[in-house]
Amino acid sequence: MNTAPYSPWLDRFAIGLSGICALHCLALPLMLVLLPALGATFFGDEAFHRALLWLVIPLSVLAVWLGCLQHKDRRVWAFTATGLALMVVAALIGHDVLGEWGEKLVTLMGATVLSLGHIRNHALCRRVRCDHDRTCH
Repeated sequence: MNTAPYSPWLDRFAIGLSGICALHCLALPLMLVLLPALGATFFGDEAFHRALLWLVIPLSVLAVWLGCLQHKDRRVWAFTATGLALMVVAALIGHDVLGEWGEKLVTLMGATVLSLGHIRNHALCRRVRCDHDRTCH
């Protein structure tokens, strides 16, 4: 049993960032109608999605890598890789190739699949810790 220093806050933080990305994707059009000046800020720019992605990618890889050292579940990697790939595609070529709604759909699918990977990773790590330490945190 490898006792890698898995930290559950990594998965929680990555899930939160994916949620922020999804919320931004859904709420921004409405917010731009209500507050047009928001479009001139960083939050109204596509760079916001890319900045979130630059946070999500290393955080997700680190959280899953540390978790997989303990539980060795390949489905966690599959969810994570698929979710990240969808989010990268949406951020880089989504609007030009898929259109505005296609980009949103692919982003939301990626964020959802990525979150499922983190939820599974977190649950498996808790199970491994509970079986090993006889205590659940």
